[in-house]
Amino acid sequence: MKSITKIGALALALTPVAASAQALSSLNNVNQVATRFTSLLNTFTVLLISLAVVWIIINVVRYLIVKGPEERKEGGMRILMGVIGLFVIISIWGLVSVLQNSFGTTNTASEGINNVQIQTDQVPQVY
Repeated sequence: MKSITKIGALALALTPVAASAQALSSLNNVNQVATRFTSLLNTFTVLLISLAVVWIIINVVRYLIVKGPEERKEGGMRILMGVIGLFVIISIWGLVSVLQNSFGTTNTASEGINNVQIQTDQVPQVY
């Protein structure tokens, strides 16, 4: 029963990802391959960050529920490992951003939200 609950929770969590699925267009040049690869890596990174946050929250709840000192010590180590993992993921993401800015490359996959282009002439200006 627990495995069915876990599978159901995972399917429910991934429903928004599946709902925004689109038909893939053909790849005609290297730029399109790089754009597709970058888009997949961005999606994967966001998924990893989400999983790390959920891991930390679950382990904090477990830490608060358990009563024995050995279980608390183990729970504390799990929380620490989750925080370290989240830090590593975000650090690598930031390093890639710094390298992109340093070498003047642009990430064409992140110009809009889910590749929806935002027209800047329609955005109100604040003076």
